[in-house]
Parts: sequence; C-alpha cells; structure tokens
Amino acid sequence: MDIIKANNVSYHYPDGTVALQNISFTVPDNQRVAIIGHNGSGKSTLLLLLSALLLPTSGYLTILETPLSSKNKAFIRKSVGMLFSQVEYQFIMPDLLNDVALSIRQGSKEEKKQQAIELLKKVRMEDRLYHSPLALSSGQMKRAALASVLAKNPKILLLDEPLANLDKPSADDVINILSTVNMPIMFATHSAYAVAQLADRVIVLEKGGIVFDNGVTAALKKYSKSILI
Repeated sequence: MDIIKANNVSYHYPDGTVALQNISFTVPDNQRVAIIGHNGSGKSTLLLLLSALLLPTSGYLTILETPLSSKNKAFIRKSVGMLFSQVEYQFIMPDLLNDVALSIRQGSKEEKKQQAIELLKKVRMEDRLYHSPLALSSGQMKRAALASVLAKNPKILLLDEPLANLDKPSADDVINILSTVNMPIMFATHSAYAVAQLADRVIVLEKGGIVFDNGVTAALKKYSKSILI
C-alpha cells in the first residue's frame, strides 16, 4: 500500500514565493525516504505539507489513503509524528516525564506515566525523568523530543534535519533509535551519514521540483560534497 501519494503538488507562500512546483511521488508502507537539496529547495515545506500544517496550493496529496484538505487535516495531524529541526520548541511541560506523557492519548494517568517511562528508556533518557528538557545537551534534547513524538503512536514519522548540531556519538544514538522504529520515515537532511544509515531511497529537490528519485548508492555518488556533507 502507498501511504503517501503526491500528484502535481505545488505550494506558494502568501508573499508569492514558489516553494514547491508540480511534484509527484508515492511512498509505500515502511519505506524510509531521505529528502535532500540545497537550502531553499523546498524540503521543509514538503514536510509541513506531509504533516498537514500546510495545505497544497494546487495538486493532490493523499496521506494514509486520506486526501489532505481543511476537512481532513486534523485526522492527518494525529496520524503523523513530526520532529522539527529546532526541537527545543516542541517541549511543553517542565520535565521530561510529563512532556512525554502529555502526548499519550489512551490510558489512566498512571498508565500514561508508565508508558512514558518505557519510551524514555527506549531513547536512554530514563535517568532524566524530572529534568527540564531545556537543560539537556543537544543530543539528549533530540532523543527526548523523539520520545514525545513516538508517544503519539504515529503511523508515519517525519524528521527535519534529525542529526543537525549533533556530534558523532549523539548522532549514532539517534540513528540507533530510528533504526528500531517500525514505520515509514521521511526525513530532510544534509547529512550523508544519515542517508547512508537510514534511507532506502532518496528524493532530491531543486528550486521546488524533484530532480532525482532513486536509490541511496546512486544518490551518495552523485550528491556527496555538492549537497550532502
């Protein structure tokens, strides 16, 4: 089953900026797709569309067999997990345990607490349950935010620059967590390491259009050093 279908999708910002222009692609279930391109190529805009935070200016976008529209955007938002590049803005509660528990929709207060603890164990943050998220290191903050996103039990995971500002050990921690996630993932990145370790497929955006849609080996050969670092 294709969990994402884009047919001639365009998005123009209110000031007239063309962010995406007539892009078409499909994503089958459980595929991991890297989205790469120079700054301003449309990567983040595409993720915002896929998370139903924006609606297409034209074209058709179907997510989990549901057309993206004003009527359906609330359902899609509940079904998709989005990890932003600046994860510090994703935290709401004053400590990790309550922040993760807040994203869990079902269960009693105690059951949500236990589920939150298990998720924080999964991201190796169980020793920081009552710490402020904003007092963590960049790597710890990224893992904590990922736990909150996974707490929604999403059907699709979207990531904007998941390894940005992380050193190698912290990047490895995030890669190891994401490698265990059993759901389709689409992530925007400039990291050749992220592409090599996580992706099954690479889509390249240039000036709002798709110029490459193929395998990881071909993408690394063609775009290392020009886009990927």
